[in-house]
Amino acid sequence: MKTFIPFLFLLVTGVSFSQKQDSLKTKTISYVFKAGTGAINPNKIAFSEKGWDQLTPGFQVPDSFGVNANGADYLSRKTDDGYTLFSFSFVNNTKKWAGKKFRFSTTIHFGYGSEAQVSGYWYHENKTVIDTLNSSQTGSPYYVIGNRRQDIQKYYHVKSTMIGIGERFALRPDRIFQFETGLDVYFLFAKPMVVQSQIRDNYYIEGVNENNYQSPVPAPDLNETQTADYTAKMAKGLLISVPLDISFALSKKNQFFKRVRLGFEMNHGIAFQFTPGKTSYNYSRSGLVSLRYEFFEFRRPFQPKSQK
Repeated sequence: MKTFIPFLFLLVTGVSFSQKQDSLKTKTISYVFKAGTGAINPNKIAFSEKGWDQLTPGFQVPDSFGVNANGADYLSRKTDDGYTLFSFSFVNNTKKWAGKKFRFSTTIHFGYGSEAQVSGYWYHENKTVIDTLNSSQTGSPYYVIGNRRQDIQKYYHVKSTMIGIGERFALRPDRIFQFETGLDVYFLFAKPMVVQSQIRDNYYIEGVNENNYQSPVPAPDLNETQTADYTAKMAKGLLISVPLDISFALSKKNQFFKRVRLGFEMNHGIAFQFTPGKTSYNYSRSGLVSLRYEFFEFRRPFQPKSQK
């Protein structure tokens, strides 16, 4: 609900403009304000080994660790993919396109929202046979394995802010149902929320229930879990997308609500992420539910009578 509070305030204050403009002979939409909320698929982020080193300065692997150097990055999809977007459009050449079946507009966007999380993961397992038992069902022998597993994991978690500009083309702007498309370019800025490293040393017994088993071999001495937090610079990105928007007016006759539109928008494009040591990109898809208000030219009522 907080998302739409500024928008509802703007709608209320815009009633006075709409009432004055109803008396004008030329009723050409000049401005459109839109607020919406939606969901976006996670952007793929990947770091080089050098990039991870830059994010976690001073990080050292204990000498007792036999960690595999061939680690891998994993993108977490458990973070919030919701985002909020505000847009303000300026209709181009309002007099030229008045009464036409289409219109062009320049749109400025501001949004905040979706999060992304990536983790680098390295581990080493040292498995040894510590016992041999016989199956109570088949009588066949089987092995009990002692597994010392050493893990290193690095986390990177960001939440982004978007600033964008676009060109939109609307078909049948004077009808109840309206279709709109175009091209939008967003600049993404993300302040890291969490940059963290963790070192874990564990020992597992495999092949039996540990609670009901007394190992003939003592467990090795393990290192304590080590966790460290870091600060990081702001991440940057670029999103280029094509919107496909369908909206409908809330009324055919009411002078206020016929300029209020409920819209459903799908965006398809490509997202670039500029992270330390690497530039990555992926296909981007998002959906948006929006509410918008269309303004007439509202400067004219404030002009001197001699200019009207």
